[in-house]
Amino acid sequence: MMKNKKGFTLTEILLAVMIVGIIGVALAALTTAASRESGVGRSKVLLRNNLSIALRQLRRDIKESSRVLYVRGTLGSIGTDEIPLLMLGKNVDQGDGTFYSSNPVYITYCFERGGLNTTTSGAAVLPSGAYDGGVITRYESNAENWTSGNLPSCSGTSSSKFLNNVKYMPPSSSYAAPLFAVRGVSGTYNVKDSGSLAKIRKNLGSVLDVNLVTELPSNPVVNDVTEETFILPNGFGIKN
Repeated sequence: MMKNKKGFTLTEILLAVMIVGIIGVALAALTTAASRESGVGRSKVLLRNNLSIALRQLRRDIKESSRVLYVRGTLGSIGTDEIPLLMLGKNVDQGDGTFYSSNPVYITYCFERGGLNTTTSGAAVLPSGAYDGGVITRYESNAENWTSGNLPSCSGTSSSKFLNNVKYMPPSSSYAAPLFAVRGVSGTYNVKDSGSLAKIRKNLGSVLDVNLVTELPSNPVVNDVTEETFILPNGFGIKN
């Protein structure tokens, strides 16, 4: 005589389904978190690599320069127009002549503020008044081109994107960026000006501070910050 074979009860089946469901939800959450962290890590590496490439170019330009003609200082309240940050002169002596009969080269870095003031999740870009999506462009020219108001012209015979995803932070914040400034002075340095700020440094040992922030307004927000100090090989050019 065959014995009755008992199966699972409904309670046991429901309990098993619930356990499997809990494990599945937990695994899905872990997978999502791991994927998000992996994406954040890749974004951070991308931002860091871009900053490293840009700073190598800036170091090379400063090393090869004989004069610094313009430094913007701390940025004030700006719109989206392209504005100069730094102007360097290569093969240019203190009297506007050239070295070794070489053609002069003028390098100008300009910043165009982005228009992103919210993240992909709709949250405001911090701090108040900050914007993401800016671009710094590097212009190279054989002519010293100044606009009205003694500002370098953001144009040249050749141009290249120096850095993307640049964050603008107003001077009212605790960390103004992008910053290209003479050490200890937040205002503009300009050899075309006749005021006291134009003569704040002599020809040797001048120091240039550069602060840059790159940021992706993603969810979560991914950013990277760099602070560099440059000792200019020939200082700031001062006219007599």
